[in-house]
Amino acid sequence: MNLIKDKGFEFKFFHEKSDEHTKAIYLRHDIDFSLEDAFQIASVEKELNIKSTYFIMLSSNSYNPLNQINKELIRKIIDLGHEISLHFDPNSYDDFTEGFNIEKIIFENSFKSSIKVVSLHRPGVFLNSEYRNTSLGGHMHTYQDMFFNKMEYFSDSRGVDVREILNSSKLSDLKKDLHLLIHPIWWTKKSRNPKERLILWLNEYSSFLLSETKKNCKVFGV
Repeated sequence: MNLIKDKGFEFKFFHEKSDEHTKAIYLRHDIDFSLEDAFQIASVEKELNIKSTYFIMLSSNSYNPLNQINKELIRKIIDLGHEISLHFDPNSYDDFTEGFNIEKIIFENSFKSSIKVVSLHRPGVFLNSEYRNTSLGGHMHTYQDMFFNKMEYFSDSRGVDVREILNSSKLSDLKKDLHLLIHPIWWTKKSRNPKERLILWLNEYSSFLLSETKKNCKVFGV
């Protein structure tokens, strides 16, 4: 991130317009697995004087953003100067418009934070030109042309090391604003490869589930 700053990029939130005289970077974190990992990244970014947007998934099978511990982590991320918004999976619903409207109400009521832009999980049909610029309940999403085709887009999806892509030479050659997607889970665990990082997370999650089961079900500890 320091290299990006050194190249003159200014970190912006997705609802902020870029300055034609300054290169902008729109940094986003899709939280698919762990709010603890997200908070670690948010803390590092605070130290680096970087701001970014953390997208929280209400339909996640890996974490519950509405429990007390995770809501506190989300509050801490906001207090570090970052923004939060909705990481929405349209594939979770037969009618994704109805599903989005439900999640919007839950999200905004739970976190007292309005949705300014939506990050799509498994975007599927939204990547097709016919649907790409379709809004969700009047909200922008991160695969619309303004963020996807009119910017340079890079992602660490599947554990790709974006540091190898965003080297000094590449950054110097960029003519557009930069849209960078980082998944916290790929950056908080030391390992040889993405699969090993997922195994480490699964081991941690398994320990957490055992602890919670003992805490909430006395017969488990017998």
